[in-house]
Amino acid sequence: MDFLLVPGARAQDWQLVHSADRLQVQRRNYEGSELDEIRGVIAVEASLNAVMALLKDDAFNDQWVYRSGGAEILRQDGYASAYVYGVVDAPWPMLDRDTIVRFDYRQDPLTREIVITITNAPDFIPARENLVRVPDFGGFWKLRPQAGGRVEVIYQVYGDPGGLVPVWLANFAAQRSVIRTLQNLGPAVARYAGAHSPFVQELAAD
Repeated sequence: MDFLLVPGARAQDWQLVHSADRLQVQRRNYEGSELDEIRGVIAVEASLNAVMALLKDDAFNDQWVYRSGGAEILRQDGYASAYVYGVVDAPWPMLDRDTIVRFDYRQDPLTREIVITITNAPDFIPARENLVRVPDFGGFWKLRPQAGGRVEVIYQVYGDPGGLVPVWLANFAAQRSVIRTLQNLGPAVARYAGAHSPFVQELAAD
């Protein structure tokens, strides 16, 4: 069963599904679909450079992204854009999935807020045997620097897992993925405390 998601179409307001330890996760339907769009917000004690270094480290992806079976950068166009291949270790009875997405980075020169847009690119490489290629996936990461050395991280995604997946299971898996991934982000980002890139500008101290 394939699900149709219409980017930009909103069916309702956000509904809270999880709130604990600085993490809030909400859901809402896309119009014309029973699948959920998920948004998670958490504040972490880290620099923008550290968070960006974590997000760009494909070799470490499976150590903190929930049910990641690994990630690989297929093509990188400078710092600002990359095509990334990822495997999803799906829960039984679902078959494992794979995704190909394009990440596009931009930073506001005044607020220093960073937005990383996620765009689906399922045909970038041929389908692989024994994996279900995710037909639709998208969203963004938003990093908002705050006073006191914190970054508010917003992760908002929607997706069609493809194949024969009950709606309730797809929605449960999507919520669980965002919750666990953001719970893991805080501890994971600590290993990048000294990271620095000339393409990432920190918020100036008061």
